[in-house]
Amino acid sequence: MTRQAVRLTAGRVLRSDDLIAGEKEVAAEILRANPDFGNPHAVRCDWCHEIRTLFRDESDGPFKLMERGWLCEPCNIRAASQEIKF
Repeated sequence: MTRQAVRLTAGRVLRSDDLIAGEKEVAAEILRANPDFGNPHAVRCDWCHEIRTLFRDESDGPFKLMERGWLCEPCNIRAASQEIKF
Protein backbone atom coordinates (compact mmCIF):
# COMPACT_ATOMS: atom_id res chain seq x y z
CA MET A 1 0.00 0.00 0.00
CA THR A 2 2.83 2.44 0.76
CA ARG A 3 4.35 1.95 -2.71
CA GLN A 4 0.98 2.75 -4.26
CA ALA A 5 0.72 6.00 -2.25
CA VAL A 6 4.20 7.05 -3.42
CA ARG A 7 3.37 6.01 -7.00
CA LEU A 8 0.21 8.15 -7.08
CA THR A 9 1.99 11.17 -5.63
CA ALA A 10 4.89 10.76 -8.07
CA GLY A 11 2.46 10.73 -10.97
CA ARG A 12 0.89 13.98 -9.82
CA VAL A 13 4.31 15.61 -9.28
CA LEU A 14 5.38 14.60 -12.79
CA ARG A 15 2.17 15.93 -14.36
CA SER A 16 2.20 19.09 -12.18
CA ASP A 17 -1.27 18.26 -10.87
CA ASP A 18 -2.44 19.90 -7.67
CA LEU A 19 -1.18 18.08 -4.61
CA ILE A 20 -3.01 17.80 -1.32
CA ALA A 21 -1.29 19.83 1.41
CA GLY A 22 1.70 17.86 2.68
CA GLU A 23 1.24 15.01 0.19
CA LYS A 24 4.74 15.32 -1.27
CA GLU A 25 6.28 15.33 2.21
CA VAL A 26 4.35 12.19 3.21
CA ALA A 27 5.61 10.38 0.10
CA ALA A 28 9.19 11.52 0.79
CA GLU A 29 8.82 10.29 4.38
CA ILE A 30 7.70 6.85 3.15
CA LEU A 31 10.74 6.67 0.86
CA ARG A 32 13.09 7.70 3.69
CA ALA A 33 11.58 5.03 5.95
CA ASN A 34 11.95 2.41 3.17
CA PRO A 35 15.26 3.13 1.41
CA ASP A 36 15.12 -0.23 -0.39
CA PHE A 37 12.21 1.13 -2.50
CA GLY A 38 14.42 3.69 -4.25
CA ASN A 39 12.78 6.52 -6.19
CA PRO A 40 9.94 5.73 -8.59
CA HIS A 41 10.45 6.12 -12.35
CA ALA A 42 8.07 7.35 -15.03
CA VAL A 43 8.36 4.67 -17.73
CA ARG A 44 7.10 5.49 -21.22
CA CYS A 45 7.06 3.76 -24.58
CA ASP A 46 7.84 6.23 -27.35
CA TRP A 47 6.03 4.05 -29.87
CA CYS A 48 2.65 3.29 -28.24
CA HIS A 49 2.82 6.12 -25.64
CA GLU A 50 1.91 3.82 -22.74
CA ILE A 51 3.05 5.23 -19.37
CA ARG A 52 3.48 3.68 -15.90
CA THR A 53 5.11 4.80 -12.66
CA LEU A 54 7.31 1.92 -11.50
CA PHE A 55 10.00 1.22 -8.93
CA ARG A 56 13.34 -0.27 -10.06
CA ASP A 57 12.30 -3.79 -9.07
CA GLU A 58 8.87 -3.82 -10.74
CA SER A 59 7.41 -5.01 -14.00
CA ASP A 60 3.88 -4.00 -14.95
CA GLY A 61 2.25 -4.73 -18.30
CA PRO A 62 3.20 -3.81 -20.89
CA PHE A 63 6.61 -3.07 -19.34
CA LYS A 64 9.03 -5.84 -18.44
CA LEU A 65 12.05 -5.07 -16.24
CA MET A 66 15.34 -5.87 -17.98
CA GLU A 67 18.94 -5.64 -16.75
CA ARG A 68 19.01 -1.97 -17.73
CA GLY A 69 15.61 -0.35 -17.75
CA TRP A 70 12.32 -1.62 -19.14
CA LEU A 71 11.12 -3.17 -22.38
CA CYS A 72 7.68 -2.47 -23.84
CA GLU A 73 6.80 -6.05 -24.73
CA PRO A 74 4.04 -5.43 -27.33
CA CYS A 75 6.25 -2.97 -29.25
CA ASN A 76 9.49 -4.85 -28.50
CA ILE A 77 11.42 -1.63 -27.88
CA ARG A 78 13.28 -0.23 -24.89
CA ALA A 79 11.11 2.16 -22.88
CA ALA A 80 12.32 5.57 -21.79
CA SER A 81 12.36 6.28 -18.05
CA GLN A 82 12.78 9.28 -15.80
CA GLU A 83 13.53 9.08 -12.09
CA ILE A 84 11.10 11.09 -9.96
CA LYS A 85 12.83 12.56 -6.93
CA PHE A 86 11.06 14.04 -3.93
